[in-house]
Amino acid sequence: MDDRAARAEPFPPVKLSEVLVRPIEPGERGRWDELMRRHHYLGFNRTAGRALRQVAEYRGRWLALLCWQASALVCGPRDQWINWARPIQFQRLHLIANNSRFLVLAQGRVPHLASRVLALSLRRLSADWQRTHGHRLLLAETFVDPQRFAGTCYRAANWQCLGLTRGFARHAGQYRHHGHPKTVWVYPLHRRARHWLRHPVAHPEWIQTMQRIELNDREMAQLREHLRQLPEPRPEHRRRDRQPRRRSAELRHAPARRLDDGRPQRRALRRHAAG
Repeated sequence: MDDRAARAEPFPPVKLSEVLVRPIEPGERGRWDELMRRHHYLGFNRTAGRALRQVAEYRGRWLALLCWQASALVCGPRDQWINWARPIQFQRLHLIANNSRFLVLAQGRVPHLASRVLALSLRRLSADWQRTHGHRLLLAETFVDPQRFAGTCYRAANWQCLGLTRGFARHAGQYRHHGHPKTVWVYPLHRRARHWLRHPVAHPEWIQTMQRIELNDREMAQLREHLRQLPEPRPEHRRRDRQPRRRSAELRHAPARRLDDGRPQRRALRRHAAG
């Protein structure tokens, strides 16, 4: 049913006990994306990394939409709360999902619905993520703009507020300061989530192995050509030409001619390095 027609019709009172949350079906993605793009204050373009779209419905009517996707690479309050080492952090970020969008539609604006939907979503999030992406989750996170929202529904759903970000956002591979700190909220999906996220030895169930890819000669040549065409992200003063490195290697193995007093002949070495 078209959502505009649904808003025009009188909607019966919602019984929270009958509200369901589920992942969307493949054929529902266009509708989900359009509603999120049209009604969420941030709009919607696409997800970043692995993602999961969920819908809350009541007797077939959509009430709310949720988007879960890859976690933030760096988040000071969250990282301090977990207290993990930096190498471990980047190995286990895939065990955290970020609630990047949460939209309650007009027909779903009834008391306590938002916290009810969040609780139902969290109850099945890890299992849904495993069915979609092949592994379970340990932690859910989200960022709330305090200038717009107080995070009441997250607090009512037993999320924990960890503090404020520094007001940076990742854009085109770089962190840029936008001057609008967000409150950081987390919800453990396992009773020992913090322990397993920071433990030096990874839990066997949550180790993510990389798939080995074999390339033939033609594919390797195509890969090299593609890499050569990538733009150079480093500034000019940080680039290193390969020729000086080869010269340095030659210099290390070059015989050090000495004067009669045994000191190295520095001028000769400099001429040798300059070629």
